[in-house]
Amino acid sequence: MSRQMFALCLIAVVCATGAYGASCKAKLSAFSTQDATILTQLAHVAEFTLECSKSEQPTLFAEFPCGKVVPVAKVGDSKYQVSWVEDIKHGSSGNVQVRLFDEEGYANVRKTQRDGGKVSSVKSLLDISVPTKSAYKGPWINAELLAAFMVGGVAYFAFTTKGKVQS
Repeated sequence: MSRQMFALCLIAVVCATGAYGASCKAKLSAFSTQDATILTQLAHVAEFTLECSKSEQPTLFAEFPCGKVVPVAKVGDSKYQVSWVEDIKHGSSGNVQVRLFDEEGYANVRKTQRDGGKVSSVKSLLDISVPTKSAYKGPWINAELLAAFMVGGVAYFAFTTKGKVQS
């Protein structure tokens, strides 16, 4: 009986110090497309440095609010990068909540998706808030339209002045 109790305590200690027992913090820098005058989609890039209490750096997966789960690129020593695109019509400024999972968490996400459950019920390794900016979509009035109105106004002024002078 004492061996079983010892094994149970050992399993509890191992689980407590596992992937979900690790506390991680991220330092984030983000980029969003600035000018969208000739584009159809906006690009957003989040680069972050991950500092975990465990010494190893995990393979990460990111879940976006739309429900899409993608792998996160490792771009350096404890540096990661995730990017996504969205249509200009649906793009807005604000914060996007991105949930990060390690390999074990990703396996749980896939299992939950197969079973038809909600992915939000799966515990994430870390949640980061990525600030996004709205892109410049061009002037309210096109230069060609403004020039046409100005030519029309000058022509109207010229013809009315000519009519007053001749009468």
